[in-house]
Amino acid sequence: MNPDLSAPELVRQLRRVGLRPSRRLIEGIVDRGAEAVGPLLELALDVEALMDAEPGSLGPLHALRILGELRPVEAAEPILRQLPLPVVEQPPQAGFLWAQEAPQIVATFGAEVLPVVLRIVDDMDAAPLQRGAAVATLGFLATTTPELREQIIAELRERLRQEPDATAKGYVVATLAQLKARDAYSEIMELYRSKMVDKSVMPAANARQLLLGTQEQSQLDCALHTLDERYEQHGPYSEEQQRAMAELARSQMNGG
Repeated sequence: MNPDLSAPELVRQLRRVGLRPSRRLIEGIVDRGAEAVGPLLELALDVEALMDAEPGSLGPLHALRILGELRPVEAAEPILRQLPLPVVEQPPQAGFLWAQEAPQIVATFGAEVLPVVLRIVDDMDAAPLQRGAAVATLGFLATTTPELREQIIAELRERLRQEPDATAKGYVVATLAQLKARDAYSEIMELYRSKMVDKSVMPAANARQLLLGTQEQSQLDCALHTLDERYEQHGPYSEEQQRAMAELARSQMNGG
């Protein structure tokens, strides 16, 4: 890595590197510290590029993930404000992964991000799905920062009673269920019976199983993944790998 390259010059390379940046490039960007945050955030927020052809579409995803290594609290709100991404019939893998991981990445920023996330949760001018993404972020934050777990559950239970929108309330229910907030079980089931929860976010049966069952919610653990684990377990994948996974899924569905 050329030590004379500036942070913006290094970050621009993320638009061209393909499925995974080299360890050398990642370290070169991270070593720039605060100098790299602005260029990384600018690239991460280029969500229109997520719909382009690869490798260009992968640049914002790489930038988002590397921001998780630097953990700049000031990046949390602009990232979450991009959600939900525009709906397309067959979203490219870059867009799918960006939307899936944005709440996880923000949750790695630490305890200081909690008031930022709560501000979005309580923003009644924001789209319910954006507020729902912020609620989901709280679940991941309770996982990455366990000392906040009880406070976050209390914040969620307060909003369970106050939230007027059924979709946003559905995300509150889903996150409480994932966190196994069993004390909220009766209240949650009553909300389902009163048809005050958007069941498309989480059906009542799923919420009941999570709240009362013994199995842990592994989805929340995705926020604990290292950068290497994100690439190894989440992708992005080559076309050949995608075809192989699709074939395996079809085989499993057919019992073979």
